[in-house]
Amino acid sequence: MSFGGEGSFFGSLMMTESEVKRRVAIEVVWWIGERRKKFEELKHESMSVNPFLMPLIFGIHTFSNFEELSDFLVAAHLATGYSTGFGKLMDEKILPRVFETKKLDKSTRKIAPLNLSVFDDIDHIVPSRNGNPPKLLSLKAGRWTIQLAQAVQLNRSFQKLLQLRSEKKLGDLKFDEIAVGVFYGTKDTLTAKYDIFRGVNSGANHDVADVTADVKVYAGKEFWTWLNEGQDQTQFWVLEGIHEGFATAEKSFGKMKDLISDFKKEFANQYGSFIRKDATIDWGRIMQKING
Repeated sequence: MSFGGEGSFFGSLMMTESEVKRRVAIEVVWWIGERRKKFEELKHESMSVNPFLMPLIFGIHTFSNFEELSDFLVAAHLATGYSTGFGKLMDEKILPRVFETKKLDKSTRKIAPLNLSVFDDIDHIVPSRNGNPPKLLSLKAGRWTIQLAQAVQLNRSFQKLLQLRSEKKLGDLKFDEIAVGVFYGTKDTLTAKYDIFRGVNSGANHDVADVTADVKVYAGKEFWTWLNEGQDQTQFWVLEGIHEGFATAEKSFGKMKDLISDFKKEFANQYGSFIRKDATIDWGRIMQKING
């Protein structure tokens, strides 16, 4: 794999508005199809139900029956699944297939120098464009994605990458920047962990080195602008592509309202035997079902 120069894998220019919308729409149609499969298969095994928390939620929200609690639990589960699934959509589909980044997947990580453990925290290589070297990208979903221990580890990984670059031990991979990208939000709303992995200590000393000259953080509009060669309307093009993709999927597959309703009913039915004749809930038996 060649990382730069004539004949390299990289070399794309800025993605145009029409191309961004078209490509994003294609991936969104696929993503909606995957969501439908889960509803059609009535897969509830991935739901994590906390038997200690259930009665508290029931009381806090003053639910009148188990069906109302069930609706709440399923909605919370689906919301988590949507968030996780959308992160994968961005990471595994939209960035590489729309903006032509190189996703460091399992097969790519077998190729030197990407097989080095120091690349574990790098998700993509952003193409070399207009004669500039490629960039390394670590993609994050939002402001709370990074915890303290991970921030310190990121700093050490980035230090090592910069050292290997300085020592010319990365073959023809001559990156000019390590970027941490957050695809929604703004930089000023990020937690202090985003400073720590760049070596900026505010208060407690976390034993990190200053790598601010080579490690950048981009969030929200700034991220999409950076990703697409300075085009500051890119985030709107992505959003419009999402709308177009959803409309296309709905025409192709139909609405999912009934599938979601069946999904909720099936989950509630699994706990139907724990509803007493007086309509009260046997929380103890539910705990036995979950915990043994």
